[in-house]
Amino acid sequence: MRTLLFILTCCFTSVSLQAQEIDSAYQKGGYSNVFEPLVIEAGITIPIGNLKRMMNAAPNLGFWYRTQQEHHSILSYGFSVNFPNRKDFAYTNEEYQSHTKSFSGMVGLKLDKVYPISQKRYMDLEWTSVLGYGFYLYDDVREREQYNQWPQWKKDKEEEPAFVKPFSTFHISQGAKLRMRDFGILARYNYAPYAIFSDIIDEKFGAHSITVGIFYRQ
Repeated sequence: MRTLLFILTCCFTSVSLQAQEIDSAYQKGGYSNVFEPLVIEAGITIPIGNLKRMMNAAPNLGFWYRTQQEHHSILSYGFSVNFPNRKDFAYTNEEYQSHTKSFSGMVGLKLDKVYPISQKRYMDLEWTSVLGYGFYLYDDVREREQYNQWPQWKKDKEEEPAFVKPFSTFHISQGAKLRMRDFGILARYNYAPYAIFSDIIDEKFGAHSITVGIFYRQ
């Protein structure tokens, strides 16, 4: 019995020392392969097609909160925003000239399907699908003109309307990410038909773009 207890004690001690050595190695390397819920993306969104007339290649920033759903599937909640330059445009069928604002993007859900490449190097490939609310801010000069024609008593009685408004639409993206440890690179195709719910612009405004960049998980 004493011999058995001695053997068990030695085994337990050996396992504990090995675990400490592994933890120490992780700490020295600055990495442990645990599930990180937060993802920060930084890159550039490049318009393609008609959207090139209404948007320049713009800085992009994304923030996502990840939840593990099942094996190799991750659902995230967050946003991705762009900071383009101001662009002038004309109203459809109306004699108004206006301009976009330096803010566009989307808020929604992202589903990542993970395909491990190397467990030893903590490397994997992720296929990404995104669905959400898309927007592009603009200055509504038609609303400004209508407000300027209000009588003074109406201006005193009612609040001033908002002149900066969004072109609201749905946003769909498909893309891929290559990860090694906490860092990686990403490429994503975006479709956001800004004119679909608007009487101010038509389909010539544009809807397509590509986002490329890097990401960090924490």
